[in-house]
Amino acid sequence: MTTIFNAAGSNRPNPFSTILTSLSAPDTSASALDSISGQVIKTVTNSPDPATALWQLWDAFFIPIATSPSTHVPSLALLSALRARDPTLPTNVEPNSDAALSLRSHIDDSEGKLHWSALPRFGWQWRDFHDILEANRQWHDREGYFATFVQFLATFLEETKGKNEVHPINVFYACSNILERKGPEEEKVGEEDEAKFSPGELWKMDVRVAATWVKHGGWALWEADQGELRGHCPAALDWETELWPRKDGLTRERWVLWAARLRGLGVEGVFDEELTTLVNEAAAVVEGLLGETPTAPTW
Repeated sequence: MTTIFNAAGSNRPNPFSTILTSLSAPDTSASALDSISGQVIKTVTNSPDPATALWQLWDAFFIPIATSPSTHVPSLALLSALRARDPTLPTNVEPNSDAALSLRSHIDDSEGKLHWSALPRFGWQWRDFHDILEANRQWHDREGYFATFVQFLATFLEETKGKNEVHPINVFYACSNILERKGPEEEKVGEEDEAKFSPGELWKMDVRVAATWVKHGGWALWEADQGELRGHCPAALDWETELWPRKDGLTRERWVLWAARLRGLGVEGVFDEELTTLVNEAAAVVEGLLGETPTAPTW
């Protein structure tokens, strides 16, 4: 589980936090990336528990991404630098130990090597990090951590064209969960809490998340094999939602609904200028895929 919400000073020292510090610079040089990737690989490979070291690596990698609204280019560049490295053989793992057992899920060949070209091997961990941020966004997200992390994931999906750990189905989840709702949920009487976002504030955050996924990942979802999507999560494709009470999966008509919904939300005055621009950019992506400009229905 991520340490992002832990109290300051309560975490064990993470060896990768210092190594990754220089990634905060937007103009991180190629030589710096080479040095950082080398230190990362050496630390993991020489660890007596490489699986735990990899968990620490991704926690140290994700937290600055979520907590800093700056460019994600250096982080994506580091992933490319790591993937370019040759396989390494962990040599300090005690045979038949818990560490050796945990390491098996990260090994890709009979020689017991870590294949860095298969990175990022953070499938379950990024999902865990994402879900924790999402679940806590009503109380702990005044700084926009969740939306910022989604920006990174969506950009990574765009860069890898859906061929890596971040699957295009995540775009569908965002659209069905957010764009297929009429608007913010009503606050229940007696549940008012000054520490929480209001339903309107939460709705604004969710719309930003949906628009971000669509802007950067819409093409990947459009190009995804329908059979693969249904095999990945068949139940999700048939969920009935407020604006799509049907069980017919991802159809062209559903894309038309999303485009129209985004255009409706992108009307001047609904949100601030920055979010309005993002929503309209996302709408343009869907309209480009459809080859048309859908007429926005009234809800």
